[in-house]
Amino acid sequence: MLSSAASIAIPIVPTSPAMSEPTAPLPPAPPGPMASPGQWIETATLPASAPADRSAPPPVDPRVSRLKFTGREDEYFRIWIVNLFLTAITFGIYSAWAKVRKTRYFWQNTRCEGHVFEFHGNPVAILRGRIIAVILIAAYTWSFEFSKSAGLITIALLIAGGPWLFMKAQQFKFRNTSWSGLRFGFAASVKDGYRVVMPILALWFSSTILTAFINERVFSGPLLTLLAITSIGTLIAIPAMHHRLKSFQHNYATYGERRFSFEPALKRFYGVYARGLGLLVLVWIFGGIVVGLILVPLATGRTQGPPSHLMALLSAGVVALLAYVFVWPYLAARLQQVVWANTKLDDVRFHTDIEAMPLFKLVFRNVAFTLLTAGLYWPFATVALARYRIECMRIEADTPLSFVAAGTAAGAVTAVGDATAESLGLDLGL
Repeated sequence: MLSSAASIAIPIVPTSPAMSEPTAPLPPAPPGPMASPGQWIETATLPASAPADRSAPPPVDPRVSRLKFTGREDEYFRIWIVNLFLTAITFGIYSAWAKVRKTRYFWQNTRCEGHVFEFHGNPVAILRGRIIAVILIAAYTWSFEFSKSAGLITIALLIAGGPWLFMKAQQFKFRNTSWSGLRFGFAASVKDGYRVVMPILALWFSSTILTAFINERVFSGPLLTLLAITSIGTLIAIPAMHHRLKSFQHNYATYGERRFSFEPALKRFYGVYARGLGLLVLVWIFGGIVVGLILVPLATGRTQGPPSHLMALLSAGVVALLAYVFVWPYLAARLQQVVWANTKLDDVRFHTDIEAMPLFKLVFRNVAFTLLTAGLYWPFATVALARYRIECMRIEADTPLSFVAAGTAAGAVTAVGDATAESLGLDLGL
């Protein structure tokens, strides 16, 4: 569910067979050091086992392909610093062009069997979408400051328009992505979008709606009880909501005329989230100890009184940073394993070898160097994280993948939903 500058959304990728077979079977290559530009991963054939029935034809071993990332830290640093400078001097207007440059760089450096990915997004369309997104976010943030009615109307509009915006976001991402000259797509209808997304938005905003009435002291007693029940229910339902959105996203994704499928994995989602919650509780306890032993005495000693609001914000930031470093790698690794293991494209199967501990070490190093360099290490961290996540991907198929890569290209689509969904936290990385 995360979408940030430190992550790269990996598109669902079927592959085509290599031009020639290797003379000897090769095992899948583990994630390794950066390859030079132009290098791609070769197709390997898994070792065959002897068939039990010698009279029957031997089983066909799956062909295994891996993604390869050829980007370089120094290349992306130049792109990043220019994007940052132009975005600053244009008061954010250039951010749409910056997003296109960044996305194209990462996708054009992601290779599969000699072919790179392409991004065809229009920065002008993205800019229009971001302007609308800013208006909606501002309305949601400040509407309750004017009146309760304005706030409730804004939430009602977001619930009513959210499914359409999410649909547009998926269509924009997929239809503006291509591999081997063929575009991806998203085949869901507007009715499908409202059926899947509207209940999630209604539940997500329910606590905000109840809080608005409690602030006005309207039946505050019963509403407080209902608010507590609704808030707890929303927290319990987060894994189910995430699973519902991922299932919707992967079930309706297409590559040419072929459609992806996603096997339900709700129990595994809840298992991952339950263990992640346990880690989060430990981080909260550890963060509280750090704040109590270091930050609070420091603030009290300087102010001769209770900690300032600035120190309170700093304390919250420390706890949030610890949660990102220690909890996010586990959730990201385990959820990616579950999602890709349950995603198929006909007989094409997807897997990821990503693990929580290597990802934790990478995130810890990235955060440490980013803080020590006052943010200048950020582009290097982005490339390192993208390389690890991309090169952990492997794709298996029982038949030649050239038969899968048959279809027609899809047309372009507006970027309004993409920008708004990203701003509202509905942007789901693949």
